[in-house]
Order: sequence, then structure tokens, then C-alpha cells
Amino acid sequence: MSYDLYFYKRKSSNLTEEYVKNYLILLDNFIFYENSIQWDYHNKETGVYFGIDWNDPNIDIEETEIWNNFEDFENLNFSFTINFIRPDYFAYESFPILDKIISDLNLYILNPQDEINPDHPQKFEKGYLVNQWINHNEKLIVTNLDEFQVDFYSKEKSDYIWNYQFFRNQLQESLVEDIFVAGYLLFKNDTDGKIYSACVWPNHIPLILPPVDFVIIKKEYKKFFRIINESGFVSIQQIENKLGKYFDDFDYKIPGLKILY
Repeated sequence: MSYDLYFYKRKSSNLTEEYVKNYLILLDNFIFYENSIQWDYHNKETGVYFGIDWNDPNIDIEETEIWNNFEDFENLNFSFTINFIRPDYFAYESFPILDKIISDLNLYILNPQDEINPDHPQKFEKGYLVNQWINHNEKLIVTNLDEFQVDFYSKEKSDYIWNYQFFRNQLQESLVEDIFVAGYLLFKNDTDGKIYSACVWPNHIPLILPPVDFVIIKKEYKKFFRIINESGFVSIQQIENKLGKYFDDFDYKIPGLKILY
């Protein structure tokens, strides 16, 4: 199940399909598949993804009447697709990128999901599309939760982790000292069925630590002339009890961070 939008221009515009293709190639985090004429956005830090496809112009008469029969608008044969049954932060990250594309190229959008005007290309107010996707997505999740057996995390924690992961590389690159900015891992406990958060703390490295349930500690030692590597989970409560006095608050636009020098 997906949410699909179609790109149009005014017939008086000089914008070409080739220009749109070259524009998309230059965008960050987009993977271009030359053979399939597809641009896939994928942020490895957050897991967010969506796609933009170029579709061969349809010469079927009935299809042409649906997609191309507009007095003032021309179909550019590009479509934006984002899946449903996803966390809200998929929308927080994806739609600002779409808004920039629409603004830069002066596009009009045909939105078949729109309750008001699904049959005509138009401009949408800022925030309209993201809120529409979130509303549709929530309804589908509620309807299909049992069928898909989806594991879910609280919205507050989920949004925080996305926000942290979205800015993590930016934070890492801004540091002048050799400090490791830990990334989030999520895992499901087979015993209680709950989802927990964790991050890795490499050996002997100062780090910035976000709020987590567990820290994965790595240990290296010699035994019988061999180097042994081990790793294990330590609860954040144990970390705070033993080492809490050595951590300082770290002031950043993302709250709740601790730093150990």
C-alpha cells in the first residue's frame, strides 16, 4: 500500500523531463537506477526511504484521458511514492524534500488520495500533504495491525530516535575533539516481547550518549596467548550507578545527551 503523487507543469512552462531527471540526480541520499529510470531516496542513518519514478508516457486512449486531459497542465510522467504502515517520521523527513522539489521546479501535483480535489493538478499549502499521509497511515495501521502483526515503539521515543539519527553525522562532524557519537540500535526481547534501545560504546573512546535502555560494551583481553573479544549488554542503570558522576550534560539542539570525556 502506497501514497502516490504525480508531477505536472503548466503548459506555458519551459521545464522538460530531462531537466527534472538531471535535477534529481544531484540530490543528497538519492540512488539513481539508470536502467529503470528510478530515483530512490534512502537515509541509512534513519531508515527512511521513498521513491520517484519516471513512467513511459501512456498511449492508451483511456489512460491518456485520465492523466493528460488538462487544458492548462502537462504531465511530466514523474511520480512520488511513499509506503504506508510506516512510522510518522517517514513523513517528517520525506515531505520537506518533496516540498523543495516542488518549489524548485514549480511543479503542480495530481493527488488521487485527496478528498477535496483528486482529479486536477494543484498547489498544496505547506504541511497539507504530510498531514494527509499521516492521517491515512494511522488509519491503515489501526485497521491492519493484527493482520501484519507489526511491532511498534512509542511515538515519543520513535520520534526522538529519528531526530537524533537524522542529526548524528552532523554532530559528529562538528566536533573538534576525538569523541564518538553513539548511534541507536533497537532490539526485541524474546522473553517479554518488548522493544529496547541500545548503543555501542567502543573501548577507551570518549563518547556522547543519548538516552538508551542498554549500552553494548566491547571487551578485549588476552587468554592463553590469544586475543579474546567479547561484547555484552549493560543496563543504563548500571552505567549511571557506576559512572554517572563522570558524565556531563551535552548542550545540543537534541535534548538529553550526555558526554564522557
